[in-house]
Amino acid sequence: MSRSPAGGEPMKLRVLMSTCAVAVALGGPLRADAGTPAPLVLVLDASGSMWGQVKGEAKIVGARRVVGELAAGLEDARPIALVAYGHRREADCADIETVAPLAPLDRPALQRTVDRLNPKGKTPITAAVEHALGLAPPGATVVVVTDGLETCGGDPCATVRAARQRGAEFVLHVVGLDVGAEDVSSLECAAQAGGGLYLPAADSGELAAALETVVTLPPALPTSALVIEARRNGELQDVSVTIEPLSGGRALGARTYARPETNPRTIPLAAGGYRVKARAVGIDGAPEQTFEIAIAEGDRVERMLDYSTGELTIGATRNGALSDVTWQVFAPGDRRRPVATGRTYRAPTSNPDRTTLPAGDYEVVLHALEIGGRPTADLGRVHVAADTPAALRHDFASGELVIGVVRGGTLVDATVVVRADRASVDAGRTYRSATSNPLRFTLAPGVYEVEVGEIGGGKRRLAVTVEAGRTVERTVDFDQPTP
Repeated sequence: MSRSPAGGEPMKLRVLMSTCAVAVALGGPLRADAGTPAPLVLVLDASGSMWGQVKGEAKIVGARRVVGELAAGLEDARPIALVAYGHRREADCADIETVAPLAPLDRPALQRTVDRLNPKGKTPITAAVEHALGLAPPGATVVVVTDGLETCGGDPCATVRAARQRGAEFVLHVVGLDVGAEDVSSLECAAQAGGGLYLPAADSGELAAALETVVTLPPALPTSALVIEARRNGELQDVSVTIEPLSGGRALGARTYARPETNPRTIPLAAGGYRVKARAVGIDGAPEQTFEIAIAEGDRVERMLDYSTGELTIGATRNGALSDVTWQVFAPGDRRRPVATGRTYRAPTSNPDRTTLPAGDYEVVLHALEIGGRPTADLGRVHVAADTPAALRHDFASGELVIGVVRGGTLVDATVVVRADRASVDAGRTYRSATSNPLRFTLAPGVYEVEVGEIGGGKRRLAVTVEAGRTVERTVDFDQPTP
């Protein structure tokens, strides 16, 4: 049975990391030693998809301009190499080339080289990273710019991890240009394995900011870090993480995904205090855990976040028969906004209804759709455990009230209003048809006042008592005097 988590976020979720926030979280505007700039190996995507448009401009056009602007701000003596892929042949996973060998920066030559790149082919990220690492001297910064995921069957994360295990000294950053809502865990994993950052860039402006950030960071990021592992019922859980410096400044974001390559997720942070918000992706209500941490220089703070869920079933009957009700689940003591909602209908395939919720305590309220006034039933608090399903059942009692309106032996067109404690509970119109006169009302047991108004004529009032499982019939004859 489908249901909507109230206020739930769309499952299309993209974690944005502000490049300004990266500088804050890593301890301010960190830069490599001006006297010894780290060698830079830039890997640029020139696959066919780089002709795609972002804000009316082809991505390759924006990338050419951004690389030129980046070079204008680099140190004159900084060694730089440029690797491109997908620029010579279509459908060729071996189309990887060092288009500018590692050498002191030559800005005009670099710009000419980038301007000649003509996107055509595939996206062999893994092989391109391996190629770039072969060029990178010890202490180099490797930056990969891609607008998509691997299309040649490789595993960039495994390649980077293996290079590190062999003792290669480098830091690797990845910038995802217009990657959108794709699962970028393979790219984030590669950056994490390379001791670097993954930065999303929606357009050429964000690409410029991301590249400026990573090329000016020190060759090694802070050794202090927050390590987050998230699980649900023993399995890895995808979580969106937001980290806010307590000292002020913009937040940075990360994501664990449900893959061992990025979960646990290691997030480099400078020493200091932070507020962390971790919101589960793909669970009704998007449950969020919030906590604060203090990180000392060189320290690693590890957090295991449990988002285990359990099943809650909600069944409803009326006088013992399956009944159509809507239900709402609330956090204890907070009725402002439900964490989950649903409807049972009357079919055994949907009644009882089922929902999956994070383990914990909840309050459940039912609304009877088949009874006049739609009475509610507050079922109170229920505990949902990860290992034991919880079940709630409620039976609504009701009776039938039948009101006929005539004048002599002729059916009369009239309005009928049913009130309880002066509040309207139900209403209808008889018309002069035997299909609607008499009118039938399904009501909760109780005492009611019924007002019958002849169209264009007078009114009559009568009191009736409705009992559970019983039918009470009344006929109002406007030819007869008021009792």
